[in-house]
Amino acid sequence: MMRNGTGRESVAAIAALPASMSGMNAAQLMECECFVGISAWVGELRRYVERQAQHHQAVLLLGERGLRQEQIARAIHALSERRQKPFLSVNAQTLSPEELDHLLNGPNGVLGNKAIGTVFLNELVGLAPLLQQRIAIYLEEQRWREPGSGGLSGPRLILATQWHPESMTVETRIAYGLVEMLRPQGMVLAPLRERREDIPLIAAAVIRRLARRYGCSVDEVAPAVMRLLAQYRWERNIDELEAVLESVIAHLPPLRITAAHLPAALRNTTFNGIPAQGIELETTIEGYERRLIEVALKQTGGNQTRAAQLLGLRVQTLNAKIKRLSIDCRRTQV
Repeated sequence: MMRNGTGRESVAAIAALPASMSGMNAAQLMECECFVGISAWVGELRRYVERQAQHHQAVLLLGERGLRQEQIARAIHALSERRQKPFLSVNAQTLSPEELDHLLNGPNGVLGNKAIGTVFLNELVGLAPLLQQRIAIYLEEQRWREPGSGGLSGPRLILATQWHPESMTVETRIAYGLVEMLRPQGMVLAPLRERREDIPLIAAAVIRRLARRYGCSVDEVAPAVMRLLAQYRWERNIDELEAVLESVIAHLPPLRITAAHLPAALRNTTFNGIPAQGIELETTIEGYERRLIEVALKQTGGNQTRAAQLLGLRVQTLNAKIKRLSIDCRRTQV
């Protein structure tokens, strides 16, 4: 969905790329949902990626979860001089502080590995203070090494966080300093509810990808469906949008998606009041509960302990809900 001007240049630059060692080729890069849309913000994101691909310093992505921060990081890597080296994505939420420290800073830690091009870390502020301090030291050392002089001792870091200044605590003071240091190279990612004009285009891209995955054909999407999708708040942004669409396509692959295929929670929560025909309260609550659990499981790679923490539940309670709602955990693993 590239527009004129810089957008066309982006298409040309991406199309000229060879397949990268990160496993992301040019065609896949152009299909990334985070770059789909007609809002001014999407154009700004494309230009930001192009600018950052020309540099070597660390990058900071500030924004809510579910905005495909990893896709943005992969795009920066694939357009940069580092694209012939591997791209490593680290999910900090699925590793203990000790495991993460060993992975990053151990005897064979990735931050000291010159063979790696880029490391993406999906949460900065939530890290243990010791890890935050070590990352700060690493970034400070990298700032004093000139690119191309052979002085770069390790990969480029791309960091993501949903940090907010008002949430700062004693434990996050080091991360606060990191955020301030990286802010000039950072970008604030706009949630879907602030650019609703992009939602129908993103939904269409997700539907095409899911249809290919499940080997089915979706010939038409009713206009009412797109209106409902555009009106919804999407607290988990693209991740939640995909979870809803996948539940429709995977469970009952229709040739035509109508509003009746959407979860009751989504159909009804867009109203300012309860519709005249009434709602089924238990079904609505159950549908919303199912979607939240599926999103939490997908976000944590199927790790039920981590998902329970995100949802504020005991693991035993989450297990019971998964069984009651017949949620297939295998579909949430990545």
